[in-house]
Amino acid sequence: MNKINIFIYLIMSISIILAACGNKVTSDIKNYKAEMQDVQSEEKKLVHELDKLGLDKADQLLGSEVTEEKKKKLKLIEASIHNKIKPQLKVYEKKVKAINPETSEVKDVHNIYKRNLIKKKQFILDLENYMKLFNQSIQSNEKILQYTQLFEKNKALSEQYANQVSAKGKDAKEYELLADIINDNSKQLKNKVEYLSTDATVKQKQQYIENKLLPFLKSNVDKLNQTQISSKHVLGMRKATIEIYYSLINYYRERKLAMNIETKLQNMPIQDILKNTKYIQSIDDEYYEALRKLEEKNK
Repeated sequence: MNKINIFIYLIMSISIILAACGNKVTSDIKNYKAEMQDVQSEEKKLVHELDKLGLDKADQLLGSEVTEEKKKKLKLIEASIHNKIKPQLKVYEKKVKAINPETSEVKDVHNIYKRNLIKKKQFILDLENYMKLFNQSIQSNEKILQYTQLFEKNKALSEQYANQVSAKGKDAKEYELLADIINDNSKQLKNKVEYLSTDATVKQKQQYIENKLLPFLKSNVDKLNQTQISSKHVLGMRKATIEIYYSLINYYRERKLAMNIETKLQNMPIQDILKNTKYIQSIDDEYYEALRKLEEKNK
């Protein structure tokens, strides 16, 4: 075989190899697109469930004014994410991961889709986390209001008993003893709670509540319980005052929890979360463009 024939043979061999490779990629693309139809069907179900949340109106629900109707809708969104969207996301994710293209070219395109899936999953988890925290915030603020109302109720009751105490004799002495303890505790408490209005960090304030404020309030309860009292009205006054301190203990425990919730909410960009979740399908624009180019190249 002369040199010219050898050269022609090599060219023909390379052409055959290239054609075979091209045919393999073309065939892989065809199979891949067929498999992806099932994936895209599951994605549509996921998007449908997300659309049902009505995220385009979420701003109205996440405002500062909270009504019973809003609370119901917010809880429904949280429940829908947990009971419908996350299970559908799991099905969708399993379908995506089950696809395994034969050629490296199609694998590269599919990897774009898998990377986008990670983003979609994170968007949904972020939305779920935010809704959980927001609902917890509502519940926490309601508890704080309840403890405040309980404080006011027991304060009024304590004052009512105080007004019934006789101005003379044993009752008066016991009243003065109790009143001195209460007033001293109140002055100390007023000074202590001022720390919560400083520019200290949230963590520092939480530690202060746990290590300083709550022990102080509990010690006040102990002081009152140790006070020797027999007068009916003064006993009633002491009982009401102890209930005041218990309501304050619960109030500041809840304040500590609320601080943590609010900090987490502030660190979550809700507008970005809503936008990303709402336009979850547009994330795949890069993927579809890469697939289109690969098809054009292997026609």
